[in-house]
Amino acid sequence: MERLETKFMQLKLRDQEFVIVDLETTGLYAAEGDQIIEFGALKVSKLEIEGPGFQQLVNPGRPIPESATAIHGISDADVKDCPTSDQVMPDFLKYNGSRIWVAQNAPFDLSFIMRDMRRMKLAFGEKLVIDTIKISKILFPNAGSHNLDVLMARLGISKTGSRHRSLDDCRFTAQVLIEFIKMLEKQGMDELMQIKDAFVRHDNILKEDKPKARGLFG
Repeated sequence: MERLETKFMQLKLRDQEFVIVDLETTGLYAAEGDQIIEFGALKVSKLEIEGPGFQQLVNPGRPIPESATAIHGISDADVKDCPTSDQVMPDFLKYNGSRIWVAQNAPFDLSFIMRDMRRMKLAFGEKLVIDTIKISKILFPNAGSHNLDVLMARLGISKTGSRHRSLDDCRFTAQVLIEFIKMLEKQGMDELMQIKDAFVRHDNILKEDKPKARGLFG
């Protein structure tokens, strides 16, 4: 991890290149056979959102539970003719490139991504991953909740889009990240290593029997 951290040490937080990652899934547990049904990713550079982003629905190869459809609105009919996760993953990884990955409740998304990459015999490699929940705990240590809806309300970010759809959630999370970086700077934390507590040890994620999801689909 130290070698990876050094790679990003030369730039201030506001000058880093991030990619926000979000998935929609059939359920909460990759280890129990739940599957990805939508990939989303969005680039952030120098506190600015870049481009339209990456979004792709996925055929999970199994029925989508009604309880899941009630959350994100994605039905079996929506994904019937879509590619599989294995077909989408290479394009998703290419879009993300070598940027710092950021996600709201990152272990949840990583549990699905890393499981599918392992099945495809793709190495996750050395990637720096930051969890916005962990940044929130640095900034608001006494807060009782850190889910995305709470963070958006706390920061005054309007819901102009669909919560629990991957690209819109990436955009919301990007706005949260940008505001968090500004807040961190005001507290004298403008370097990556000063938010080390927000890093995710992804080398341990696949060892867990049940990834700990803080809330349904982020």
